[in-house]
Amino acid sequence: MRVAVIICGANSERGIIMERAVELYSGKWLDQVIQFSACTVAASPLILGMSGVRMDRVISVNGCRNCCTDIILKRSDITPYRSVIIDDIIDRPISKCESCTSFIFPDITEEESIGVAVAIERAINETLAD
Repeated sequence: MRVAVIICGANSERGIIMERAVELYSGKWLDQVIQFSACTVAASPLILGMSGVRMDRVISVNGCRNCCTDIILKRSDITPYRSVIIDDIIDRPISKCESCTSFIFPDITEEESIGVAVAIERAINETLAD
């Protein structure tokens, strides 16, 4: 049985950090993990089951404390088993989601993306262990 990692559609700095974190964890976990965007799963929760995921194997990744991924999933009757929130991992203020008028974010560090990847990996490990 696979684990589903559901990623929010954050943009700006948050989106870049999440994108890099996904690159970092996917090399190690791609055989056991399937990744979707929250908007895709909300439109068709059946896609999880068809992909070999049990509903108790869903991990949400939220770009901020608004927890949009959790909200979107719960509206589709999917309760995330674990929830990763970037604001709980990064120790500095990160800009809000907004349309990307600038793709240059000099404050993003590789350590921040690694921190998010480690949090996602921890959630995957704990989910698989239960």
